[in-house]
Amino acid sequence: MEKIQEFKKYLKTPRKTVLLTHFKPDADALGSALGLAKYLLKKGHVAQVITPSDYPDFISWMPGNKNVLIFQKDRPEKAARFINEADLIFCLDFSCLNRINDLGAMVRKASGKKVLIDHHLEPEKFADFEQWDGTAASTAELVFKLIAELEDKELIDAEIAECLYAGIMTDTGGFRHPNTTNTVLKIASELVEHGADPYKVSKLIYDT
Repeated sequence: MEKIQEFKKYLKTPRKTVLLTHFKPDADALGSALGLAKYLLKKGHVAQVITPSDYPDFISWMPGNKNVLIFQKDRPEKAARFINEADLIFCLDFSCLNRINDLGAMVRKASGKKVLIDHHLEPEKFADFEQWDGTAASTAELVFKLIAELEDKELIDAEIAECLYAGIMTDTGGFRHPNTTNTVLKIASELVEHGADPYKVSKLIYDT
């Protein structure tokens, strides 16, 4: 991340954070948000995941899912309050605010600092901090790298690891797509070391 030292310093104070995914989030979007949210909670921050819409049942097993606020299903004013009161707004797995529909205007007007974590091309320049890499296979990969840059890999437990592993696994097509690089496999291996169960995650997503 550019300005990583400034970002690290900002996180030394407990913050109210909101984590947003794109419309109809997939395993990478939701896994990245839930994995990062649990990391932030471990660091003493408040963390609320908000999705612009519902998502498939086969990713609802992820730890922290029961606390996700679904904008179209739950009261819109509740999401607006979280966004307006947030010190930090994380935008995960989307590069333009129009990908989150009505939430985009709320984020644009919000006073909190914005953090973009994404791997899609041509990102909109709206964020104060960017963890962006168009060559990355997934957003979950970039969340792992951010936690590593913050020197907090020891905080990655089995639940965080499985959320991130799910994102990497699905965005690489089960490690079959050409974006399955040496770096991707090394990160997946580290997540297994931190407690991710490849068999369990694969079965929950592909066989449920």
